Amino acid sequence: MSTLALLVLVLTVIVCLIVVVGLGYLAYRHPALSGPVMVALAAAAVLVAVFVGVAQAGAQEDADGPGSTVSPTGR
Repeated sequence: MSTLALLVLVLTVIVCLIVVVGLGYLAYRHPALSGPVMVALAAAAVLVAVFVGVAQAGAQEDADGPGSTVSPTGR
């Protein structure tokens, strides 16, 4: 995974954590909003799952890219 992609992923995770903490504080201060906040937290969980999938796909892609060593087979 390139440095730029890793930096973007880390910054996105930090922003998502800030949003989740903000939603938690909002639900704590205003209990009537707990339903919509739960929907938002579920959406954040789906977003994190997508980012994990993208990060894993990027890591696998880099491992098979140019310059990687391949062990000999069939010996």
